[in-house]
Amino acid sequence: RRTTGRDTIFEVKPVQRVGSRNKACANLIALIYVCVEPSGTWMPKSAQIRSKDLENVRIDASQKLSLETNQSTRTKRGKSSASVVNFPISDSLRETVKTSLLDQVAKDESKAWKDKSGVNGVNTEISSLYDPLDDLYPVTDTRYWPDLPPNVQVNADPFELSRVEVEMLSKSIRDDLIGSEHPVLTKAASYFFDSADGGKKIRPMMVMLLSRALADTLGHAQHDQESLFTKPLGEQRQDLPAAQRRLAEISEMIHTASLFHDDVIDGSDTRRGMASVHMVFGNKMAILAGDYLLARASICLARLRNVEVVETMSTIIEHLVRGEVMQIRGSSSSDGADENMVYYLKKNFFKTASLMANSCKSAAVLADCPQELVNASYKYGKHVGMAFQLVDDVLDFEGSISSMGKPALADLKAGLATAPVMFSARQFPELEEMMDRKFGDEGDVERAQQLVFESDGLEQTKHLARLHAEIAMEALLELDDSVYRDSLINLAHKVVSRTK
Repeated sequence: RRTTGRDTIFEVKPVQRVGSRNKACANLIALIYVCVEPSGTWMPKSAQIRSKDLENVRIDASQKLSLETNQSTRTKRGKSSASVVNFPISDSLRETVKTSLLDQVAKDESKAWKDKSGVNGVNTEISSLYDPLDDLYPVTDTRYWPDLPPNVQVNADPFELSRVEVEMLSKSIRDDLIGSEHPVLTKAASYFFDSADGGKKIRPMMVMLLSRALADTLGHAQHDQESLFTKPLGEQRQDLPAAQRRLAEISEMIHTASLFHDDVIDGSDTRRGMASVHMVFGNKMAILAGDYLLARASICLARLRNVEVVETMSTIIEHLVRGEVMQIRGSSSSDGADENMVYYLKKNFFKTASLMANSCKSAAVLADCPQELVNASYKYGKHVGMAFQLVDDVLDFEGSISSMGKPALADLKAGLATAPVMFSARQFPELEEMMDRKFGDEGDVERAQQLVFESDGLEQTKHLARLHAEIAMEALLELDDSVYRDSLINLAHKVVSRTK
């Protein structure tokens, strides 16, 4: 790009190599400006366009790029008439531009995920907990597995202790929180809250059990032993039980909204053993229902009247988007095995573990817990979430539609390389080529499955999940002994040992 007088001239020349720093910019310039001949052919040498001559640039429905210039012809009246240049965009060029942009956005230092300071002085971060995500790939031996930490009750059942509250949760969300004047939107938004098998409700269960475990630690043990919510202390907000219950509902609404959107993006036909929302109501209504759930969750969140909780829970939504971008971008064998694994684990944190971590943290913040208990709550949710997703990736190979509620090998068929594949690729390098082409060639999915089963990739993934579960268990040892604390430790164990 150069300026001559009042004209800005874009000059594009074919190049063999482009520095990675300028790759995205160069590709976009090439996409828009490299062809300006009326014949619509690629310029073999260099091409020039004056910015004042460029009338319009667009990509039409048939995926053709159109450039309109006023430099080629003149009418009898002496005025310029636009010439339109149409040519197809090659799949390879489109993929190159997409990859370049995703590479930039997926980087940790990308400006897309950094707050801009100095916005009317109201952009100062409130939360004191910063997580560098440097503990996602522990390399060590398990300390307790298959046992629990010492002095933990093995019969503290999280599902039984929370059963009554969890049963009430879906009804409360359906009846009190997501009603709208549009009957189809209401039906779509409440789709998973109407079914008998509405999921395991792990996230709200964690919030409610943790609320009681924290209460016992702070000195509420003399109160009702049967309820997950106890009378608040004098210095705590007096509506604390209702606020913590509402927080549990918000976490489930955010999770359900993310499922609606994920199923549209992934093209998944089933979820929880039933047809996905978009298969019943269509893509547009599924997206709108997910947006509506997020909107209702945001309103409920604001009404908790706790700014740190609002910031913490809102971060989850940003993380869901960031994780999805990272998943779309994927990884490359050229990045290196360890780098790919760390990238994958960060993606798992953003897509799965952040919701659990920040929901648990918010339960502690609502209760005005000291910082060490807030940190312990966050750490517990984070590492349970990491373990949960790793086991999900194992079950994608070992499970079935009857046990998982979705078809096996869904990730491979979607072109996604998960931990079992990454570990297996260290024994069978041919998997790296399949990962790079997103298992797109005929027979790739079947061959990848075969190699994963012939390797120790599944066992290494299970080991990593157990390490995360143990970190979660140890975090809760900061809390006082109680059946509710021990039920959460048992929950971390059950997350790893589950088969569905």
